[in-house]
Amino acid sequence: MDHVAIKGERLTTWAVTQDGERVRLSFEDEAGRPCAISLPVGLLSGLMMTIPRMLRQALNARSKDNSLRMTHELGDWRVERAAGADASILSLATEDGFEVTFAVAASQAEGLGKTLRQAADPATPGRAHLN
Repeated sequence: MDHVAIKGERLTTWAVTQDGERVRLSFEDEAGRPCAISLPVGLLSGLMMTIPRMLRQALNARSKDNSLRMTHELGDWRVERAAGADASILSLATEDGFEVTFAVAASQAEGLGKTLRQAADPATPGRAHLN
């Protein structure tokens, strides 16, 4: 089966359908022509889980340094108690609106807090480089 390859260069806009079932991404191709792709929310959700690995693989291929990480400045964070579960809901957001939310089991929360305190200590040896 032949595939049509469109080389997108710049995201221009995005929109959610009125029923919330699809997302349309509008972008420009290499020649500056407008293009768009419409994806069902289920596929977009799968992409959200895959994109960080794709970015990391691309970064590793470009730099040949596996210790580099694609990072974003933390703008805001929230911790809420999950209803009906022994867990918290941890939301991390950047100033420009990127947000990711995790369910954190009570057993994980203690370890996460301890690790963050240790990592904030300047005497703790570094493991990763910011990019």
